[in-house]
Amino acid sequence: MLTRRQFIKGCTGAAVAVAGLSFFSGQQLLDKFTKTVPILLYHRVGPETDALTVSVQRFQEDMEFLSQAGYNPLSLAEVKQHMLTATPLPDKPLLITFDDGYLDNYTNAFPILQQYGMKASFYIITGFVGQPERMTAAQIREMAAAGMDFGSHTVSHRPLAELTLAEASNELQNSKQALEQIMGQSVAFAAYPCGSYNQDVLDIAKAAGYVGGFSTRYGLAGFANHLAIRRIPIFHSDRNISYVMFKKGFLPTMFG
Repeated sequence: MLTRRQFIKGCTGAAVAVAGLSFFSGQQLLDKFTKTVPILLYHRVGPETDALTVSVQRFQEDMEFLSQAGYNPLSLAEVKQHMLTATPLPDKPLLITFDDGYLDNYTNAFPILQQYGMKASFYIITGFVGQPERMTAAQIREMAAAGMDFGSHTVSHRPLAELTLAEASNELQNSKQALEQIMGQSVAFAAYPCGSYNQDVLDIAKAAGYVGGFSTRYGLAGFANHLAIRRIPIFHSDRNISYVMFKKGFLPTMFG
């Protein structure tokens, strides 16, 4: 099995050759990419055919591939420790995230994650907890007890950059407090609805006590800005997971 460094070395070498990037040395690219982490972004897992829903079979195939390829799923505690103290991550690190808190995350995704020994973090719209097709507080606690992580996706899922500063602050602070009450533990990460944020939002998130914030900007996570971390969204029409990770992760990080 290839190590993460061997895999990235092969990819960077091929990319340099194909793109003709003579101004980059292979070592420069290797150094850059060995410090990054692919963060996958899912929303729903089920039979629906809308853009945000991947099939149960597709999700199972993704988890099987990642498991067999030797990826090590991270907890948010590991990510936090890495960001704050530069604690080394395991070889081939990976973070799996879900936005919106849909019920199928519990009924469909959760058992598959357990089947393959995978961890994931789920970003909850606290104003929607317990509503039809959304997870309940009891289900959130059950998943947390089983090793899954949770973060804020605000109270009402409104684009934060379009709100007043007071409204954005309330969305981030109140959702953090509500989720902490549900789980009885601190919440240190948020995911911005619709990927909407600006510098004011990042400042508000930091003031509210968040250590990390996830965007929807494509690319591998390098953690240069802890509050605007890149992810790799996965949609219904996407090809296999290895292709998606290369197209939406590796290439945007190299050229973006």
